[in-house]
Amino acid sequence: MRAQTKQETFQDLDLTQEEVDYMREQFHIIDRQNIGYINIHELNGLFEAVGENPSEDKMSKIGTFIEEKGVTKVDLSTALKAWSYLKELNLKDEEEVDIDIVNTFVAMGGNIDRSGVVKKQKLIDIIKVEFGLTIDIEAMFEEAGLDVEDELNFYDFTCLLESGGSQRASRICSFISMASLG
Repeated sequence: MRAQTKQETFQDLDLTQEEVDYMREQFHIIDRQNIGYINIHELNGLFEAVGENPSEDKMSKIGTFIEEKGVTKVDLSTALKAWSYLKELNLKDEEEVDIDIVNTFVAMGGNIDRSGVVKKQKLIDIIKVEFGLTIDIEAMFEEAGLDVEDELNFYDFTCLLESGGSQRASRICSFISMASLG
């Protein structure tokens, strides 16, 4: 009967039974001392063990989500709720992604699944050299809050393009698309 109670607790989460079982298995591996909880810092490792790779921003949001619940030690139930929340964040990101930015990221050397990187210098060369635009690229980096030396991941790339509003992002995407075709 107790197993059914646990099962019912997890029914309101956006997780399949297989995901719940897999999380339980991975949770017990990380909870080596079998004390029934892990600390918040081990949660990222747990996510990686179940195939997730949340950004620092998402981990910060998850930390806030957990703290708002008054939790200091992460038990399995909290880990499952956090995973469900992470899936919501991922879904929201997918819905909000501008396809032009994804295509531009790919044209600049990134991957369609939004992995990989874009070289900062290549971006600067296209904007300044190929098209002779007067956009202050360093100001764009400052506006986006980015301190990038050489490479931009998809998140950085999106922040950079969107920092000046959607119109500037659209213009830059158009120029980069033209450069990649030529």
